[in-house]
Amino acid sequence: MTLDELLLEWSYRSEKGYPCLGSPSDISILKGILRELKLPEGEIDELVDNLEEDDLEEEDNYTTTGTDGMEGSAVEKEKETQYKSTSTGSDTNFSYTSPSFTKDDLINLISSTEMSSEEAEKIASTISSLHLTTPITNYLAQVAQESNIENDQIDKFIKLLEKYDLQQEFAEYIKNPVDFDITKNNFTDSIPSLPADKLKILFRSMPTTIVGNVSIGPGEVLFSILFKNVRKRDSRGDLDVGDKNVEVKASIGAFKKAEDEKGGDAGAVVAKGYGRGAWSSTRKTGEFDSFVEGLGMTEENTDDALKLLDASLKWPLKVASIYDVFTKDEIFDREIFIRGFDNVLRRIYHKSTFIPSGTYFNLDSYFNEQDFDSKEFEIGIARELISHYSDHEGFDGMLYLNRSGDMKYFDNKTVVKSVGTDIIIKSFSDDVPRLLFPGHPA
Repeated sequence: MTLDELLLEWSYRSEKGYPCLGSPSDISILKGILRELKLPEGEIDELVDNLEEDDLEEEDNYTTTGTDGMEGSAVEKEKETQYKSTSTGSDTNFSYTSPSFTKDDLINLISSTEMSSEEAEKIASTISSLHLTTPITNYLAQVAQESNIENDQIDKFIKLLEKYDLQQEFAEYIKNPVDFDITKNNFTDSIPSLPADKLKILFRSMPTTIVGNVSIGPGEVLFSILFKNVRKRDSRGDLDVGDKNVEVKASIGAFKKAEDEKGGDAGAVVAKGYGRGAWSSTRKTGEFDSFVEGLGMTEENTDDALKLLDASLKWPLKVASIYDVFTKDEIFDREIFIRGFDNVLRRIYHKSTFIPSGTYFNLDSYFNEQDFDSKEFEIGIARELISHYSDHEGFDGMLYLNRSGDMKYFDNKTVVKSVGTDIIIKSFSDDVPRLLFPGHPA
């Protein structure tokens, strides 16, 4: 670890964003970092003691505790000016300078530390890569500030660059980052200078995280890092892409299988205010068992229908199978089934007004005397939920991506009607159907 990297790491872990030798907490953090470098405990204590003694002899008062060390004091405000941001053309630099730990300090630290040849080689390797790691770190610090990206997500990205040997190419790329063109077929098409296969792995490797009540998907973070015209937002749509506010719906499946492009796409949730969990919860909310028992079928048919509620199917297909049993019962009455199912849906979608009919949904139209059209039923539900979600959030459009990085942008005028054609329903096991853009034709 180089001086710059040690200082950056210490600053990163410090509560206020900069290290202070007068702070017991910051001293504890420094000791922890030195322990990670496998320095003997006695040497760590001696080195830290020496640094504290040297600091007391300095005329500079930036690290003095007491009144001037309090939040908002003149000294603290002066400390904050150590953060400097400069921009020239398309090159962006974000640097931090410390008054309390210098290159000479680190040289003394290394000189006084016993280490193996392997440890020395590791330090030498780190120093030799400074021309890559320093500009990358500065660039990511600026991006994180502009797009409010969490530190753990930046750390994850840095580790992925190292893992997939992308540091050299990424350091070159950020000298002149490009704009994100959402009309392309694949997000990698916007960055021909970086290997598409590794970009896709990065995309699949960035896990979805929860910050507060907000779910942040892999595309939101990665695109904010990669493209100069993209900024992550905490309200309305996920991203600002140029002059458009865009909701990103990326479906990548399990990120643990990120290197496998053919892994399963899970489908994306597009709804506001409804349960995203298990069929058991939707079954309970909708009171499906009571609905089946209330149809008045024979005991044998009722038992068969109740068993279908346990089948491994989308629940609209469960309903279609139950309707098939009901049509063969001697008391079959289409209207009785529709009225009972209407009550089920009202309990599930109690925050909406599209039951029994809305702009895109009409319950009666999905039934005839023999069958229930579960596919059209699913599409109608999904369209109503997307329409409500879009109106509520107020974004300009939606960008759908699949596991392979294939993507398609839909404005608010076309996204609803694209469900059932360009956008398919991958699964429907709880209140909300999972939507997937399967990709462009080969």
